[in-house]
Amino acid sequence: MEIPEINKDRLLRDLNAVSRIGLGEGGSVTRLVFSVHELRSRQLLVHLMNRAGLEVHVDAAGNIFGRLSGEREGPAVLAGSHLDSVVQGGRYDGPVGVIGALEAVRTIKESGVRLPVPLESVCFVGEESSRFGFATLGSSLVAGDVTMDDFANAVDAGGARLEDVLSSFGIYRENLASLKRDPKTVKAYLELHIEQGPVLESKKKKIGVVTAIAAPSRFRVIFRGQADHSGTTPMEMRKDALVAAGYLITYVDEVCREHASEDKGRVVGTVGAIKVEPGVINAIPGRVELQVDVRSITAASKRKVAGLIKKRARRIARERGMKVEVLTIREEEPVALHPGVISLIRAVCEEREVPFEVMPSGAGHDAMQMAKITPTGMIFIPSTNGVSHNPTEWTDPEDICLGTQLLVEALLRAAHAEI
Repeated sequence: MEIPEINKDRLLRDLNAVSRIGLGEGGSVTRLVFSVHELRSRQLLVHLMNRAGLEVHVDAAGNIFGRLSGEREGPAVLAGSHLDSVVQGGRYDGPVGVIGALEAVRTIKESGVRLPVPLESVCFVGEESSRFGFATLGSSLVAGDVTMDDFANAVDAGGARLEDVLSSFGIYRENLASLKRDPKTVKAYLELHIEQGPVLESKKKKIGVVTAIAAPSRFRVIFRGQADHSGTTPMEMRKDALVAAGYLITYVDEVCREHASEDKGRVVGTVGAIKVEPGVINAIPGRVELQVDVRSITAASKRKVAGLIKKRARRIARERGMKVEVLTIREEEPVALHPGVISLIRAVCEEREVPFEVMPSGAGHDAMQMAKITPTGMIFIPSTNGVSHNPTEWTDPEDICLGTQLLVEALLRAAHAEI
């Protein structure tokens, strides 16, 4: 089979067009899920899919599917990622996979190459947890691996509840299951993504073939002390919730460093958000909320460390005479990707003589949800200096084009192969 070549100029042009939506200071990009900027990026994608002649479907949550029919109907091979971003993030986390998938599918369409089953270019909503603390929202709905109870503690900085936002789209407890995709309609899922780490660059490899995806435990810790005057309250009589939070933040760093080695599960932990009330310089903080993220590719290690952090939070509160509440945002399990799809991607790299690294992913991706309903694989391309979720996030355009070209070949192999 002759493999069609992508249109590099078109790929990079469309990627740059998406990158300009939500562009801010210092080249940063902010497209929080369900924001005006994120909606505009999805509208642009629908336009590009229509122009490419794909059959476009947008589900109730806003997930977008651009379908290219095959010679026969049957389970489709999907490829995609997400367009939402973190606050003041970079240009490539997510959009490379969305626009790369679109370019791959329209390249195959234009070539007229025989396609035994349909292909679909996909954009999932809400992969990032930056707004509600709840990640991989759209793909979780498609995989059917979420309930309304899971949204109970998902609240944004302005107090908006994720459950209420979904209800405004007509998504309720009674019809949530209707967003699940029948696994019989999906043959495989592939995702092209920047590595978001330093491994490929340091090893001088062009491609990462992903074997497994680490999963997070995410929870809110709320310390409730007592707000008092900062000048008249003696130190020994204070119930400063921010001091309690400070001890916990330090402990998160310490305990995760203790479990950072490979033999202890390679655990990482972050306190990524903090809210202080009343939040003025002349008042002792009476309420402090932390958002904690603990990850590992080993479920037991992740659970152990998350449990230690929660236990320490309760101990700190007890010792300082205050109350504490621990609320789960999301509890996920690490996911192994499909051996058949991994082998398929490796074979593509070997035939092209592209140097590759077989590696796990420390970051979560929509692929971890799709792996629950279909054979799934991921292709990584290098991130300069390993930087991501940052305005300086950069991936060489040639690496983006190479990854997209390999995605074309992987899609065609997946369409023809028995997986």
